[in-house]
Amino acid sequence: MLLPTFGISVTRGGGGKALLVVDCAAPFWHRFDIHRIEDLGNAVLGAELEAIQLAGPRVSGSLAFAARDGIIFSSGLITGKVAIRGPLSLDAVTIGLALKHGPGTRYWLSEVTDGDVGIVLPGDEHDVIFADGSLYVAASLTAKRLMEVAKQAGLALDPEMLARTGLHPRPIPAGDLEWLRSRFVRIHEATAAGEPNQIALGYALLNTVLAHYSQVPRSDGRVHPRGRARIVHRAREYIRENLTAPISMDELAQVAETSRRTLHRAFLEVLGDTPPSFVRRLRLHRIRRELVSGMGLGCTISAVARSSGAGGDLGRLSARYRQLFGESPSTTLADRHRRSRLETWL
Repeated sequence: MLLPTFGISVTRGGGGKALLVVDCAAPFWHRFDIHRIEDLGNAVLGAELEAIQLAGPRVSGSLAFAARDGIIFSSGLITGKVAIRGPLSLDAVTIGLALKHGPGTRYWLSEVTDGDVGIVLPGDEHDVIFADGSLYVAASLTAKRLMEVAKQAGLALDPEMLARTGLHPRPIPAGDLEWLRSRFVRIHEATAAGEPNQIALGYALLNTVLAHYSQVPRSDGRVHPRGRARIVHRAREYIRENLTAPISMDELAQVAETSRRTLHRAFLEVLGDTPPSFVRRLRLHRIRRELVSGMGLGCTISAVARSSGAGGDLGRLSARYRQLFGESPSTTLADRHRRSRLETWL
C-alpha cells in the first residue's frame, strides 16, 4: 500500500482493470467514470476486489480518490446493483461509511442503513452488495496513523475499536451524515473532476467517525449473516467452489440446509436473483475474467466457456454475455488482443 501524498491518473492494465497510477501532485479529489465492471476492482484504492454485476441495469457511476499524510480516501457513487468482495488492504485499517444506500444494500450479506459505519482490519475480506444509487466513502490508514489522527482531534479511542472487523451498532448522527453526504455528492458531479475539493473533507470524515466510536467504541461484529442471508451465504460459497462442475438445485438446497422453495426465496430477497440465474452470472464473469486477463489468449471462446462450466449453446451464451456486459465475448477477446499487441510494441 502506498502511503505518501500523491496524485492519481488512470490507465488500463493487462487484465483490463483500470490501474490508478500514483505520482506526486496536489491532494485534490480525482474523479473517474465507471465504464466497465472491472473498474470496481478499485472501489477502494489499493484493494484486491472482485466485482460481480447483479440483476438489473449495467453498473455505472463514478469513483473518486484523494490522499495525504499517510491516508487514502476512496469514494464511489454506484448506479446499478453490484457485489464486491475481497481484502481491502494487507497492512492498513479501512474505515467505511454508508452515505446513502438504497433497499437491498448489504455488508457481509447483512442489511445496512444510511449512516452505518464499520471497520475492516488488515487482511480481512469485505463483502458488500451495493444497491442502485449507493454512495460510500472509505479511509485507509495504518493503525498507528489512526491513533495519531484521533489524538490530534482530542479523542481517546478504546483499543477495542481495532479488535475486530465489523459494523458499529449504531449509524452516525443524522446531521453529521447529511453534511458529509451533500459534500461527497458534489465530488461525484462530473464538473468536480480535478477540482481541489479540500482534503480537509477527508479529515472531517475521519473525525466524525472517530468521535462516534469514542462514544460507543465496540463493533457489534455484524459480519456473519443471519436468517435467509445465512442460507444464501452457504449456497454462494458452494457455488464459488464448484463453479466449473454441474450444480443441481437439490444439491444446493442440501448444502444450504433448506428446501428448494426457501432457497429460491432467499436468493430473491438477498441477491435479487434466482439460484440458477446467479450460477450463470458467476460463470459469465469467470469467462470475462479469462478473456480480459489474457488467460483466454490462444484459446477459443468455446474452450474458455467449457473450462468455466458454461459449455453448450454458444449462441445463447453470447446473447447472455452481451446482455450482461454490453459486448460480445468475441469483442472482449479482440480488445484484449489489441491491448496485448500495444503492450508488446511499447
